[in-house]
Amino acid sequence: MSALLLLVIIVAIVGLLAIPGTQFLPGFARLLEDPRIERGAFSLLSGRSALQGRFQGRDVAVQLQLKRSRHGQGDLVVAMRTVADGSLNTAGIESRVRDGEGQRALTTLAAHDLMLSVDERWLQAWWRPQGFVFFPGRFAEEKWRPVLESLCTVAASLDAAL
Repeated sequence: MSALLLLVIIVAIVGLLAIPGTQFLPGFARLLEDPRIERGAFSLLSGRSALQGRFQGRDVAVQLQLKRSRHGQGDLVVAMRTVADGSLNTAGIESRVRDGEGQRALTTLAAHDLMLSVDERWLQAWWRPQGFVFFPGRFAEEKWRPVLESLCTVAASLDAAL
């Protein structure tokens, strides 16, 4: 009987810890066309979930990894399809984005503490907050819509640079 009670308590604690993460992707999905949230059978325990869809005609993939251990960290990767080939780090992206609109988009992304890279034709914005932050926190459209718009602008600039 006490083992069953302990199991119920553990499941309840894990569920409470997962609530912010389980609400984040459905909020993000409202920004995308044809959104599909993917959660595995053990996503509640692993903290890993994904979202796919389209934004302004571009494929978008979002991967969310919630913190699941004392010393672990959560992260969020928002990726947008581009035709840019190869691998680029932030400096490589900045050197190829020359237009004013693209430069402003890079500034917006940097202001949101996002690290950029290009890998296998995906422009990726990676967010891993440091310090005491409830990750990922409440979904805020006023933060993530400009991020998607800026990623779209940077992707277009990269495509035009080829």
